[in-house]
Amino acid sequence: MSGDQARYARLAKISQLINSNLDLRSLLEAVATAISEEIVKCNSTGIYLPQPDGTFRGYVGKPDHINGITLDQMVVDPEKDHLARDIIATRKSIYIPDTSIDNRPDPTPVELFKIRSLLGLPISYGDELFGIVFLFDYGIPMNLTESEIQTVEAYVNMAAVAIHNVKQFQAIQSLLKEKQLLLDFTRELSLCSTTDKILDTCFRYVGQVLNNTNIGVHLCDSIGSTFRPAKLSRSSDWTEEQWHKTHSKIKLNYENDLLFQEVIQTRKYVFIPDIDNDHRPNHEACHRFGIRGVFMLPLVATGEVLGTIAVVSLGEIRTYADIDMQLAQSIVDMTAPALSNAIQVEQLELIINDRTKELRENHRILELILNSAGEGIYGLNLDGEITFCNPAAARMLGLPVDQLIGRKHTDILQSEDGMVNVQIEDSIFDVLGGETDAYMREGMFQRADGIFFPVEYVLTPIMEEDAIQGGVVTFSDISLRKSTEEIIRKTDKLSVIGELAAGVAHEIRNPLTTLRGFIQLLNANPNTKQSNLEVMLSELDRINFIVSELLFIAKPQCISMKKHDLGEILQHVVKLLQAQAIMSNVEIVLFVGGAIPPIACAENQLKQAFINIVKNAIESMEHGGLLQISVELNHNYVTVRFKDQGSGLSKERIPKLGEPFYTTKEKGVGLGLTVTFQIIKYHHGRIHVESGEGLGTTVKIELPLVLSKGNQVDHLPFTYTTN
Repeated sequence: MSGDQARYARLAKISQLINSNLDLRSLLEAVATAISEEIVKCNSTGIYLPQPDGTFRGYVGKPDHINGITLDQMVVDPEKDHLARDIIATRKSIYIPDTSIDNRPDPTPVELFKIRSLLGLPISYGDELFGIVFLFDYGIPMNLTESEIQTVEAYVNMAAVAIHNVKQFQAIQSLLKEKQLLLDFTRELSLCSTTDKILDTCFRYVGQVLNNTNIGVHLCDSIGSTFRPAKLSRSSDWTEEQWHKTHSKIKLNYENDLLFQEVIQTRKYVFIPDIDNDHRPNHEACHRFGIRGVFMLPLVATGEVLGTIAVVSLGEIRTYADIDMQLAQSIVDMTAPALSNAIQVEQLELIINDRTKELRENHRILELILNSAGEGIYGLNLDGEITFCNPAAARMLGLPVDQLIGRKHTDILQSEDGMVNVQIEDSIFDVLGGETDAYMREGMFQRADGIFFPVEYVLTPIMEEDAIQGGVVTFSDISLRKSTEEIIRKTDKLSVIGELAAGVAHEIRNPLTTLRGFIQLLNANPNTKQSNLEVMLSELDRINFIVSELLFIAKPQCISMKKHDLGEILQHVVKLLQAQAIMSNVEIVLFVGGAIPPIACAENQLKQAFINIVKNAIESMEHGGLLQISVELNHNYVTVRFKDQGSGLSKERIPKLGEPFYTTKEKGVGLGLTVTFQIIKYHHGRIHVESGEGLGTTVKIELPLVLSKGNQVDHLPFTYTTN
């Protein structure tokens, strides 16, 4: 492998490590090794990372030690090493070919490691400096070329990317961990109902963040003028009894305590690692408790200071990261409102006890109102559980009141297939999630015996302090109304059947009248003419045709669906009607666009539908013309178009197409298009008619390639437009 190929291979390998490995040490070790292998004359490569005091300490490199000194023992101080200072200031690589004539490097390591030439590079990404890299040969100059320096810079830039990626990942992980901790704390806090549970939860999470369980709280009394030691963490090194006893002996004066006053007045936390070096704490009290350091946080809710939480170090000095102290304050800030509410609730309990009799009487009156209501009423909490219900609701739902309490509303609001009615459930949570207006819906409720019944219900949110606390559902059984509506629908159907019967009677009576007349003539004249018999047979055939068409519309035949070639079906239709077309001076042109896959259909039924359309088109062209039939594939549908040059239809006639017994022909029955529409419907297809007077007519039919329940519709939206 050539030198360039080896270089590219190492670059690719390091790139892969950077993108797949988030362990900082292994990444930087790979970079340091690659630099040493790339520049064969360099036998020392060191990567130095910044320290809190402004220096840079050796982290990884090659070799691990020189002259008995390990790399992590090496510290670069920019105050002494001006080469490092210049690299930091310029963010650029600096190569010193001869250290004897350049006094910027720290002379101590130059003499110790016999450094004759030195290359220093910054590890930086954007404006952020992550570290410094130094390269040198022990006892001899490196004599680096510009190309070699640029290669090293490429590797160092990769190291910068690696450190940047690691820091970003660590920041994201820290943020996610912090958010998860706050979410967990919020969830647990929401389940706390007393001040003791709230403070215990707060102590536990603050202790987890700071890794210190010596936590106590001092709260403002009910009047708000003084403070008192209220509670100690259960995991503290002190017992709560000892803690209170010591406080009773010390008798803290909170008004004279500078640290306490600073926290409650500024409403900001104060951290004192060593109380002996700070004048603000009460040194006497701290020494009695054995406190070495203190971290005090304010408890503030609705603009009022409830007290302070103190996290103390016993016996030794401890430090906390700023991010941890801020997170602890966030936990305390979230605790304060819950604690304030709990304190108010506990204080109000005294008042509630004094008004028990009045509240019981009010409750009795409300209970009488609920019990007297004829409609079903039940309440819901934010978890969707029934909190109360009246006897009417229990009676309609078929369960005792006590068995309904605590049940989920989704046990009642279900669809008939046993699945949760998602639409209703979503609607309820929409209201409970922020909407404040009541709404009315219709749905299906399920009784205890599993039977469903239709209801009309109103959901009203329960509001308190601009927040939704639950909801009240009022519902009525509308089974009787639904039955009445069903009777009305059946009556409408009977009316339609009556109109249909009238049309049938009208259409059949004409040929019957003709038949009756001819029969009377036959009775009167023994010499019966053949022409009269032919007329009678024609009229009988007409009656039979009308009845057959009506039977198809009223009670369709069972259709056997099989795969058929739509082009062959249309060719057969054209062949059948070719003679009629020639006699009417009509030319039929069939065009099949590309390969059309077979479709699932009833061949004879589709032929009947196509014949009806083609016959209508031929008959509409009294003076001859062109009928164009085209077939093309459109996604999952096959589109068939019939375009004629006939007289067309007026705007008033188009909407009536397909109605039984409506026809524009002098001798027509008016059932052809009705049957056609039914056939297309059974094939899950769509039909569209475009026409205009003197402009001809275009009938477009779309048929699915595959029949399934998914694309079946109860009502087909037949549409008609004029050109």
